Order: sequence, then structure tokens, then C-alpha cells
Amino acid sequence: MAMKERYAREIINGFPYPIATVFIRLRTDECMDPGPLRLKYLLATGEAIARFLGVITLCECRRVLEQGEVAPPKSLAANFKAQFSRPSWGIWLQFVREGSRWLADNDVTPTITELPGFLFTGSGKESDAARAMAELLTVRNGLSHEKLKALHPGEFRQLCDRVTPLLEEVLEGLDFLLDYELKFVSAIEVLKPRRRDAAFRHRFKRIIGSSDDFHGDRHTMPAFHDSTAIILASLEGGHSLNLDPLLIHEENAGKAPDIFFYNGMKASDKAEYAACKHGGNFTATDLEPERAGEIGDELAAFVALFGTPQEENGHDH
Repeated sequence: MAMKERYAREIINGFPYPIATVFIRLRTDECMDPGPLRLKYLLATGEAIARFLGVITLCECRRVLEQGEVAPPKSLAANFKAQFSRPSWGIWLQFVREGSRWLADNDVTPTITELPGFLFTGSGKESDAARAMAELLTVRNGLSHEKLKALHPGEFRQLCDRVTPLLEEVLEGLDFLLDYELKFVSAIEVLKPRRRDAAFRHRFKRIIGSSDDFHGDRHTMPAFHDSTAIILASLEGGHSLNLDPLLIHEENAGKAPDIFFYNGMKASDKAEYAACKHGGNFTATDLEPERAGEIGDELAAFVALFGTPQEENGHDH
């Protein structure tokens, strides 16, 4: 059964920007007919989902590991630095699967509480949606540049017919993302009247939907989020997760202001980033020195947390 038009509109308007901004390309006139461009954005949407879930999972694991009470996932630790330095679509999916299993094994309730059920059945086997994500990757991996050039129109139609229901199954399984939002915390003001507790007014942009005209807002709260960071927040439960530096908002890098995914690194101070929409690519060395150093420190900390065996007391060897 084809995806309902109403749900497609909800994805475009209410899903996290890194997914919605790719998915909306499938609704443009040039991508409506089966062909190379439609196939490209069907697969690109699948890859954006894998990246986004991978970023969330790694940051969720980071939050737990920084408490210093458990060792990193054995399934990731042995080769983490090499994989993290050049993350492909398949590696992002591995981060999602293995990181989520590790969180469950340690009785951690993730910020997105529905994510384990999206990935696994009650018996611990991969769900239909997770298998559909893996099948999308299989299709992509079978399409080299040379093979794509040799495909006939009928073959593109067959591939689009194969990929479309897989992507729809994944997207329908992710409907819970409508209950979460991305925020970029641009500034925090401290409010401290005499004889009263301090409060913190957050200025932030909502990074939701396919438009890059991000809506601004301000909330006053008794505690503060991390500033100049993209935060994943639950609309209902009040939980939040810092996604910096794997998903960042930059005004003065790349071709245009955009949201950028971490895309690998030759060294922690030479991280590479790829735009979600039209900002192009850049390396951390293109940023102001203070921001570049901050990103380098955070990425080095990721490698240390995941790739270094830890003693029972939580300290690195």
C-alpha cells in the first residue's frame, strides 16, 4: 500500500530537517517519474535516515559512557577509530544497531524511547523496518557509477518499484519522530532577580521540516541546555540530547548557512562536514579557530570513549 499523502505532508513539515529536506525532493516534478533522479533521492533519503539515527545513537552512548560506569560496546570498540574516521552508510547503520543493543543491555532508556522498538522485535530480532533499511543499503551497494550509466529506463523503473516500498516501510515506522524536535540553542540569558532562583532564557531555532527558514523561539527554564549546540528534544517527556559535534549549525561555513553532518576526518582537527541541503562541504579548519578547536576536542573525546578499553573504575588505560 502506498504511503498516504497526509503522512507525506507530515514528514515534509514535521520530521527533523536532515530527513525532511531530502525527502521533499521526491515530491518535485523532476523526481516524480521513475528514473535516475528519483532513484537517487529514494536512496539519499534512506542514507539520511541512517546518518541521523547513527548520530543520535552515538550521542546517546556518549552520554552514558561519560558517566564512567560501563565499558564501551565491544562490537564497536575494536575498530571504532577507523570506522568513525570514514563513516559510510553501512557504518552508520552498524552504529545504530550495535549502539542500541548496548544501550538495551545496560538498561538505558534512550531519549527517543521508541527507537528500540523500531529496530528490534520483542525477541531481539531485527524488525521489518530495520530489515528494510538494510535492503536499501544492499540496493545502493549494488549500483556502481558504471552500472548506473549502463541502466536502461525499464531497469530504473524496476529499481524504483523495489526501493519505494522499502523506504515507505522505514518512514512509516519512524512516525514517532513527529513527537521530537531539533533545536539549535543560539544563546542563553541568565535571569537572577534578588531573593529568587536563577532562570535561563534560551534563544533557539527549530530545525524541523524541509524549509531552512528556521523558526525562532525563546523559553525560560530553571536549568540550561548546552549553548551553540543542536539539541534533540522530546515534545512530551522533556528529555533532551546534545548532538554536537556530529550534527552542527553553521552560518559562515560551506556555500551557505545550513545544518551539517559530520562526514569523517583525517585527524580530529581536520573534521569534514556535509550539508543537509545546500551548504556544500567544508572542513573544520574553515571555521573560526576557537570553534575548530572545540570540534577537534569533542571528536577526540568520542574516539577515546568508544575506542579505548576502560577499567572497572571508569578510567582509561
